[in-house]
Amino acid sequence: MIQKKQNSTNYCNLIKMEYNKISVCIEMERKEREKMDQNIIVNESSQNLRALGRDALIGKWGLGVLGTLLFALLTTVPVIILNAIFGDGDMSSTWISSVYSLLITGPMTLGYAMFAIAIFRKRETSPAEVFYGFERFGKAFGLYIVMSIFVLLWTLLLIIPGIIAVFRYSMSFYILADHPEMGIMEALNESKRMMRGNKWKFFCLNLSFIGWGILCLFTMGIGFLWLGPYMEVTIIAFYDIANGSLRSVRSIEGEVNAGGGERTALDPITVYKEETNKEETKNEEEFH
Repeated sequence: MIQKKQNSTNYCNLIKMEYNKISVCIEMERKEREKMDQNIIVNESSQNLRALGRDALIGKWGLGVLGTLLFALLTTVPVIILNAIFGDGDMSSTWISSVYSLLITGPMTLGYAMFAIAIFRKRETSPAEVFYGFERFGKAFGLYIVMSIFVLLWTLLLIIPGIIAVFRYSMSFYILADHPEMGIMEALNESKRMMRGNKWKFFCLNLSFIGWGILCLFTMGIGFLWLGPYMEVTIIAFYDIANGSLRSVRSIEGEVNAGGGERTALDPITVYKEETNKEETKNEEEFH
């Protein structure tokens, strides 16, 4: 009788332990889901974002122009040549040039994103980095195809949903550049999460370059060699704020001067989060 009672008690304890484990797992999954659902809203003005882009290009304008020139040459000149050779003399698009563009656009877009990220984050780089996207040809090509299909499907409904889809997935190549281990759908979903609440800001940022674009037309297109890196590096500034790599000096000063105090002249500018890096370095030192 006593043995049966003990077995029953042990059985009940075992059930409670399993129940607690399941509860902990559910709670952890819920917190992880909440974390994934959270995203940073970019509040910086387009003017400040462009200022960050110009600041990153100081002393690197020539590098940016050369990288953009290589990107333009590889994506446009072969298409023109193929159309001239295989076309009917009217320079209309041929199936050969279309296949070429289909194969080349994804890897080149990824490579140009990697190049711009290196410039903005002040890493050592060269114009040849625009070709690095071919090292991840499969994912770059697949991402371009899947993204194009999604945008096309939304466009079939109406033009506006298609435009919204373009902005929704606009960070995908930058995310893949930063996280090569990610899959295609993971990059698209992360871009979708990151752009939640930020699509209008990103639209306004792109629209703020329209004046420069019009001026470039009067230079027979040569000015786009400078506008291209300017826009791309500015977009990286937007991306780094949206993914949490950058934070506003306003928020940093708000933490430091919580009790009130004078603010510096750098108030509108954003800077890299240094606290995280310092803490990671400290943890590494302690580990060693």
